[in-house]
This record gives sequence, C-alpha cells and structure tokens, in this order.
Amino acid sequence: MFCPKCGSLMTPVNGKYVCPSCGYEISKNKETIKIVSKSADKETIMIKEEVSAEPLDSDAVCPRCHHKGARYVLKQTRSADEPETKFYTCEECGYRWREY
Repeated sequence: MFCPKCGSLMTPVNGKYVCPSCGYEISKNKETIKIVSKSADKETIMIKEEVSAEPLDSDAVCPRCHHKGARYVLKQTRSADEPETKFYTCEECGYRWREY
C-alpha cells in the first residue's frame, strides 16, 4: 500500500499501515472500503483491506496449534538447480514455518 500523502511505501505496524516518510497512518479494517481521489488527468483507488493472494494448502497442519489449512508462498532460497522452499502461514494462529 502506498501513502496517499507522499507516495512512499507504507508498512504494516500493530494493525495499521504507517508511512515511514511522513508518518501518515491508516488503520486496517475487516471491511473493504475504497478511497478514491481524482485529479485532472488520473483517478487513484486504494483499498484498505489487504487480501492475501497466497494460495491455501488445505492439507497443511500447523505444528503449533494443529489447525488444518495454511497459506503458502514459494521462494527460491538456494541455487537454481535445487527445489524451492515453501513458507507456510497458519490461517488460525499466524504461525510461520517452512518446508524444504
């Protein structure tokens, strides 16, 4: 998410997005609210709620809370001729772990 005031990349901190450049804050809400600002030549639409684009692995079991279902992302952490590493995030408790 980008800051509507200065255009810098905002970072999530304690349930809200904070701009490191100017200090502007936007709280995260469960509902999706669109903020539209129009200028003479362009229209900007920002969505408050961040929806995870990571796929859901319904067979993954969290090692901490034993909940079945976790989002994952694949990253190439070693050389190109070795397999990717799968990083999981539990849907229930938010615990993160990896699988090689």
